[in-house]
Amino acid sequence: MKFTYQITLCSVMIFALLLSSCGKKQIPPPDIKEWQEYKDPFYGFELQYPKGWIVNAEGNRLKIYSSQEAATKFFDPASSGDGGVEIIFDSEKFSAAGSSDLTSYKTQTKEKISGLGEVGKEEPTTLGGETAEAISYESKLSSKVSIFGKRIITARDSVFYYLNIAGFNDYYTVYQPIFETMINSVKLPKPKPKTNDPNEIVKPSAEVTKFSNEFIEIQHPDNFEVSYPQKKSDVTFVMNIQGLRQDCNILIDMQSAKKASLDKVFDENKGKYKPTKTGTAKIDGVDAKYLNTSPAASIERKVYFAVKNDKMYRIILTWYKPMSSDFLPAFEKAVASLKLK
Repeated sequence: MKFTYQITLCSVMIFALLLSSCGKKQIPPPDIKEWQEYKDPFYGFELQYPKGWIVNAEGNRLKIYSSQEAATKFFDPASSGDGGVEIIFDSEKFSAAGSSDLTSYKTQTKEKISGLGEVGKEEPTTLGGETAEAISYESKLSSKVSIFGKRIITARDSVFYYLNIAGFNDYYTVYQPIFETMINSVKLPKPKPKTNDPNEIVKPSAEVTKFSNEFIEIQHPDNFEVSYPQKKSDVTFVMNIQGLRQDCNILIDMQSAKKASLDKVFDENKGKYKPTKTGTAKIDGVDAKYLNTSPAASIERKVYFAVKNDKMYRIILTWYKPMSSDFLPAFEKAVASLKLK
């Protein structure tokens, strides 16, 4: 009789385990037949991802989701569905982070992650060929739903980069092979060449970054910073793009054209500059006019005027004449990228 009871108890336990297993939805391993390569046209990083996944690039931030359902779930965890996985690649300049070493940036990163959930294991690793730090975390959304993740941070050429992998519940574990392939595929922007030329540090970088707001969009050297000078009363918007040299910059401002044509705008303004040359151009597909002038010894300037949607745009390029071959092509490239809104 005792033997029969033990068999019956074991049967009940096995049945209970099977019932519990059946009640939990199993995440099937991903069936990846083909990979695609994402090459960022502005920032220069590269990353492989499974073909057919959802890709969303916003500025220097890249987000990739295993499905549309996953994208919706990460945006709104209360939405229906089991979820999926999310991969984020992003960067931040040392100047913006207020830090210049990986140790202090790691501290900042942990503080940010702690706002999402519980910080877990930390370990050294690599990303894009650079020494990196990996920080795991868990965001517990409810008693049954958690987001598990890992953020990998590294630095190159005064820029911090991070790759964040995350998944709902068992997705995080099941998709680990996919995560590993994506992590190993990361290529950071090429290192900037070292030089003994003291002027090299002030030259415009060949790498560009994008600025965009409700008035304009422009790509400019990524070692140049954007600032906002004080506006005059009739100016709606003004910005300055400048590197280490104070005499080399791009100034853009915008104001109402007051129904004036491009010809009238140009004629009303050119007398202020004592131009040595004038000409015509195209900016974002619209007609533009320009003039060349020299406001001081060894300083050259080129001023563009364009009118769109009754708004007058003025783009002023200023550079140190002995370094024209370094600055002018980069500045003209920025003008060629300019979008007028």
